[in-house]
Amino acid sequence: MQTIAKSDLGAVVGSLRVSTLVAFLAGGLLVAATPERAEAQFYQWGSWGNPGPWQPKPRVRRRAAPRYIEPTDEKPATALPKPSGPLVLVVSLSKQTVTVYDDGKQIAKSPISSGMSGHPTPTGIFSILEKNRYHYSNLYGGAPMPFMQRVTNSGVAMHAGDLPGYPASHGCIRLPYSFARNLFGITEIGARVVISNEDLTPAEFNSPHLIGPLPPDNVVQNDAATVQAAATGASNIIGVSPAAAGEGVRTRGMAAAQRAAERNRLVTAIVEAENAKAAAEDQAKAATAAAQEAKETIRKERNEEGRLAELARKAAKAADSAASRFTSLTAKMAKVDVAQLDAATLEKQSAEEVAEEAKMLDAADAAAAAKRAAEAQTAKAKQAVADAGALEKARKVAVEDVKQAETVVASAKDALAAADALEARKDYPISVFISGKTGRLVAKLGFVQVMDVPVTISEPGRPLGTHVLTATTFTDGEKALRWHSVTLKPSQTVQYARRKKRRHEDEVPVVAGGHDADPAAALERIDIPKEAVDQLAELMKPGSSFIISDYGLSRETSARTEFVVEPWRSRSDTSETRYY
Repeated sequence: MQTIAKSDLGAVVGSLRVSTLVAFLAGGLLVAATPERAEAQFYQWGSWGNPGPWQPKPRVRRRAAPRYIEPTDEKPATALPKPSGPLVLVVSLSKQTVTVYDDGKQIAKSPISSGMSGHPTPTGIFSILEKNRYHYSNLYGGAPMPFMQRVTNSGVAMHAGDLPGYPASHGCIRLPYSFARNLFGITEIGARVVISNEDLTPAEFNSPHLIGPLPPDNVVQNDAATVQAAATGASNIIGVSPAAAGEGVRTRGMAAAQRAAERNRLVTAIVEAENAKAAAEDQAKAATAAAQEAKETIRKERNEEGRLAELARKAAKAADSAASRFTSLTAKMAKVDVAQLDAATLEKQSAEEVAEEAKMLDAADAAAAAKRAAEAQTAKAKQAVADAGALEKARKVAVEDVKQAETVVASAKDALAAADALEARKDYPISVFISGKTGRLVAKLGFVQVMDVPVTISEPGRPLGTHVLTATTFTDGEKALRWHSVTLKPSQTVQYARRKKRRHEDEVPVVAGGHDADPAAALERIDIPKEAVDQLAELMKPGSSFIISDYGLSRETSARTEFVVEPWRSRSDTSETRYY
């Protein structure tokens, strides 16, 4: 065995360190010289393999929404005139056009591109509910939608876009850029938009069943003065008294005064209702306390009833024991021969018999008295129960009175809030919707609902049709209005397939009016309550509208929209199918 000296040990260790370092560097160079550096790598999930060299994943940047650039080759549209009355926009899907009407007169027309197959543009009655000069879609990758004018909450809008000459959008109505800009400048929120397969034209309309506006005070005063002057110079046979023309005529000023008086009445009614509620609450508290006290009385009386019943039981038991002892004593004494007893013994037995008899009689009297006391207490406990029942009924009545008082207060406050809302928006045109499906009249002022009343429709099984009546201007010294009508025609070419399981009320099929549907005939069949007529007459002005339809309101109708009617959701024919 070779021996290494201690002095040589350090040199050996040093040489080993050097050789190890050399081997490590050589291995590193060998690996660096290998074409595939990842060969035979060990991965952290516990295996060996050769997947190729690792490459960092490129960072994906979100693409910014492209900015819409106005086409340079587009022919500029003619500037649109400032509207003199309410606008009505009619979109024809079959002709791919939009026509703008002001006071029933066409002021502009433009080609469009509507929804393509699979993304159809909905048909019906809509209104502009939002406008945005620079808008980008939040559904289709931030696509630009300049001069956007939204017509549904679900995303359908009119905006500038490409027009290939056929339906190509995802449901929106694309317009030429310059026309979209000009149209954007003259429309207002609430402008009516009618989307139909056919190209509809507003027609001048009149009917005695239309609700006319209230005349202004100055017109009525002038009329009254004229009639009064004529009556003064006329023969007494005519019988026209002074100021007779103003009698029975309701004016806007009178309606405003009535509305103010009604508001004051509501304020007073709220105060009275709140006072009645406070009194009812006090009565309910007192009734509740009395009922609680009656329950405590029942508990006490029943405890006393039990105690006296126990005393009566013990007294009856003692009376039975005394009677038994007396009976035993008399039976024993009956067997004794009196002749064999001396006088002292006989006297003692007689005294004992008398004492036992007295005890028996006293015990019987005590038992009878205890029984009477127990029976009296039982009657008293029953009376306490009856009294508690009456108090509980009174408490329930008081609580019900409180609920009714709360209902009266809430109703009065709701009526006051509705009156204040009407007062704040009385200058807005009134929009009225009458549904043959629901048999109700609903009215909105500035998108806020102010009326919902039932109406009577004669021949309810006969369709009314779907009509839009728009008041354009005052006539006859603001005592009447000029109206235009648009009637939606039933389409035999487009039908949307409905879900097998209907989840919405507006998807229930409704039989609609045919091509001969007439708005005058529809109005003639509708009977509106007089109170509603009086209130609507006060609010009638240019821009007001009536929508009469066999259908109900679409789910698109909300607090931020006008009335939306979409006949396609509840069509009952079986023509060509589109899916939604």
